[in-house]
Amino acid sequence: MQKRAGAGIRFPEAVREAAVCRYLSTDISYRELARDVGTTPGTLHGWVRQYQSDPMKSRSKDKGRTPDDRTAQEKFALLLKARTLPDEQLGEFLRTEGLREGDLERWEQEALGGLEKGPSNEAQSRQVRELERQGRKTAKRLKEAEALLELQKKVQALWGDADDDTA
Repeated sequence: MQKRAGAGIRFPEAVREAAVCRYLSTDISYRELARDVGTTPGTLHGWVRQYQSDPMKSRSKDKGRTPDDRTAQEKFALLLKARTLPDEQLGEFLRTEGLREGDLERWEQEALGGLEKGPSNEAQSRQVRELERQGRKTAKRLKEAEALLELQKKVQALWGDADDDTA
């Protein structure tokens, strides 16, 4: 009988929390993450469900926060600290902070994007185009409403009040 990956292994709480945080903060699938951690997708799904039902159970210093729950100042400080560490210490730093290298790279792109004049990514570009389109449509509706009001004023001036009964 072949044993499943991760069957019978009791993972430390820190490993489970890190796996859940990674799943919640990235777009990785259960299957991929389970393979990386060394467990089954079902077990990983159970960890995520357990975390979502009682997030305060988390024992880490960040109380189950995902990397994106941090403030911009915290992200910037962590990014600066990580960039000053040698490669040997970076892994330990990332584990203690509940981060991945991908989080740091994404934060760096966001920071650089904030210094650029235009939108920093494609999603923001699409959002800007959509808002501009909505603005043009609203301006067109406003002009039409103004024209109708002006026309009503002229009709009223020519024909007078519609309430007048001239029997």
